[in-house]
Amino acid sequence: MKNIITLLFMLVLITSCGNKKIEKLNNKISELEKLNKILLDSLSNKTYNRLINSNLWGISEKNDLIINKPNKFKFVFSSIQKLPKYNIYAVTKKGGKKSSTLIYENYTESEFEYDFIPENKKDNSFQIQALFALDSILIEIPGKITMPIK
Repeated sequence: MKNIITLLFMLVLITSCGNKKIEKLNNKISELEKLNKILLDSLSNKTYNRLINSNLWGISEKNDLIINKPNKFKFVFSSIQKLPKYNIYAVTKKGGKKSSTLIYENYTESEFEYDFIPENKKDNSFQIQALFALDSILIEIPGKITMPIK
């Protein structure tokens, strides 16, 4: 009987110590999860602020556009570092309707090239749009080029 009581006492003691350790570990996990969320929010805000304060610059290889021929442009974000994944679209307007064509998908570099082919003498401009899906926010950075036609 004495052995049974001793055994029960030991089991209760071990179980209660284990419960305290488990409770401490659960509290530590909760604290770490809160800190992790704060860090993620901080990183997202930093990336968001960097993106909304970026410029998209278009640089032409030539001084004039040539009709019905590719005119190469290099686009560069003002930040040289890698960017979060984004998509690049060529934006066109025909008959008052706006349409977008995907050029690059899930791109991360800070520069890219685009060939623009003007169709006539009045077709002297085009638009580019970079779309960043940052968490639940969609950030749009437009670029527009207007040049004389040769």
